[in-house]
Amino acid sequence: MAKKSRQVDNRIQSSEHVVHAAKTHAEQVAERLAARAISVQGVNTMATKEFFHVLLAFLTDTLGASAQSLDEAEHRVLAERSDDVGLREERDSVTADLLRAAVRVKSMVSDALGPEGIATYSLEGETPRAPRELVSHAESVSNLMIKKPFLVTVEGITFDSAAMAQTLATKASMLDKSLATMKREEQELADQLGLREQRVFAWIEDHQGIADTLVGLFRLAGRKDLAERVRPTSRALAGEEVTPPAEAPPTTTTPTNENPSGG
Repeated sequence: MAKKSRQVDNRIQSSEHVVHAAKTHAEQVAERLAARAISVQGVNTMATKEFFHVLLAFLTDTLGASAQSLDEAEHRVLAERSDDVGLREERDSVTADLLRAAVRVKSMVSDALGPEGIATYSLEGETPRAPRELVSHAESVSNLMIKKPFLVTVEGITFDSAAMAQTLATKASMLDKSLATMKREEQELADQLGLREQRVFAWIEDHQGIADTLVGLFRLAGRKDLAERVRPTSRALAGEEVTPPAEAPPTTTTPTNENPSGG
């Protein structure tokens, strides 16, 4: 089962932390900033408490939407990868089926015509195992059998090249279609990965811009401590950790049994 990217999940959690912090402290920050605006611009300032509430809501909504868009892009990648699992199983199944048929045909040609028949129908050496090479091999043998047919009975057993050619051609066609489907799915996955990468770049710009803005607003409101809690780090932007970094547990000093007096 396809799993969500840890880097993407960390980025989404970082945004959730920043949004939660902004919403939790919005009332206090808006009130402090409005009071500062009055002290600087006077009572007629347009930078009212309501203005800062609107600004903070815009920032949190924008960051939330950016994180959601990234999450949706990640889920589309997961959906494509989940589709690929069944297709790979189907490819492996029809590959094994064609391989068994090709090995049987080689054995039957040997029984019917001997070493000369093996050479005539290009069956020398080991039967290819790789899917694409196996398709090419089966098609080649099938075409040769159509061009040089045989119907031989050996010790009461009849060997019909037409039936063998039809079997190889049918199974080779099934594998060829499976490989074509896999190739198309690979392209679709590459497309979704590219779109997700675009969303990652957009999220980085959104998250850093909004988090930096909140840092400034919190500091202007006299809450440097809160500002440090939403400050984006390079590791958080890269998805290597969640903002803020987990705080290390306090170190404790292990008491000793030493006696200062030496007794």
